[in-house]
Amino acid sequence: MAGAVAVIAAAGETQVPDDVVDEILVRLPSRSSLARAAAACSAFRALVSSPRFLRRHRARHGPCPGALLGSFAFSSEGGAFHPAEPPHASAAAARAVAASADFSFAFLPPSPVVGDDDPRRGLGWIVRDHRDGRFLLDRVASLDDNVFPELAVCDPLSRRYVVLPPIPRELAAAVDRPLGVIGGRRRCEPFLAPCDADAESEPAFAVIWTARCPRKVVAFAFASRDGRWRALPSPECFVWSRHRSPFGCPVHAVWNRRFYAHGCFYWLDCLTHLWLVLDTRAMEITVKQIPSPAGYWEEHVAVVEGEDGKVGVFAHDFYHAGGEACLYYYTIVDGGDGPRWRLERTVPFPWPAAHGRPYSIRAAANGSLILEVSHGTPAFMTSYRSRDVELYRIDVKSFELEMICRARCAAGDIAWAYFGFPPLLSLPTV
Repeated sequence: MAGAVAVIAAAGETQVPDDVVDEILVRLPSRSSLARAAAACSAFRALVSSPRFLRRHRARHGPCPGALLGSFAFSSEGGAFHPAEPPHASAAAARAVAASADFSFAFLPPSPVVGDDDPRRGLGWIVRDHRDGRFLLDRVASLDDNVFPELAVCDPLSRRYVVLPPIPRELAAAVDRPLGVIGGRRRCEPFLAPCDADAESEPAFAVIWTARCPRKVVAFAFASRDGRWRALPSPECFVWSRHRSPFGCPVHAVWNRRFYAHGCFYWLDCLTHLWLVLDTRAMEITVKQIPSPAGYWEEHVAVVEGEDGKVGVFAHDFYHAGGEACLYYYTIVDGGDGPRWRLERTVPFPWPAAHGRPYSIRAAANGSLILEVSHGTPAFMTSYRSRDVELYRIDVKSFELEMICRARCAAGDIAWAYFGFPPLLSLPTV
């Protein structure tokens, strides 16, 4: 592709009409190719960085999440972007994003605090989700009013944001005694859903708000195109807490672990073998029973987008006999008695685990798993304190470990894999 860029640059020196250059550049297969073209001359740089051109390129080649640029984490100390470091291929783009974006979200509306004694002091925005360059944040008026927080969707690169309208009272009336999440600070789980974008349209996004009530999951969907909330159909559900062992993963931890693959969001309960599935195409929630191999806890499992439209699952054991650590990769297949896990691959790890497992699953997105490695300390002992770690990626294509960066992670943080583009080639997402 470097040769093609050189040809285009030579064409620019011979005064090829702009519309011809535009048609040549829009046929470049990826934004990494556009980045090389932009380096050829200032005219190409101005062309390929224009929103109109980038929308045409996206329409021609389809949506792309971009490259893995690092990991974003949020804790009580605030947000932190951990950019990929050399020799990672995306290190330069990650540095550019870190320098350009405002991951403190200081551009959002400030809290309406009127004095030092105002009880709302300290109840600022917290990050609830990240997807496709957008972030979803919420804030509450008081700790007791944590079911229907104010919601905002923003883009830290362009510093644009939209504050969502409140959920209408007639919909909110369906919510009854919801379960607490993120340590009890909230009693709802809002998150961003994929949203198709037209070539020439303004950025569009979708938000789903859910609450786990005693007998069912209540869910509402918001679409930026029409600015309205609507209810999603949901079946009567079991009460998870009644089915769980005191030695299993706590129910609030089950509800906090949400995964996305091929149009569906998934929550897993490994003890009861039940999966809660939200299909974003049909916009409905169902419960499926998919028996899982024995011995897995929810924090040891991550659902990913497998090859050829398959739903993949990465999982690891709590204890490794003989100290030889490994990761298992399964796909969900239809058997004679219903769906089941099928082991596809075993990936050995280079880290000794004779005296405790030094790694844990940190995030999953776009067919990739992000692992946190804390050398010398068992992973289950590091979750609630600040620690120096290494972040690695493993994906469903190569199954090879790739180091992303070293990072200082805060206690009790929540993390997301950050995929995107350098600022030059990033479209505003809000």
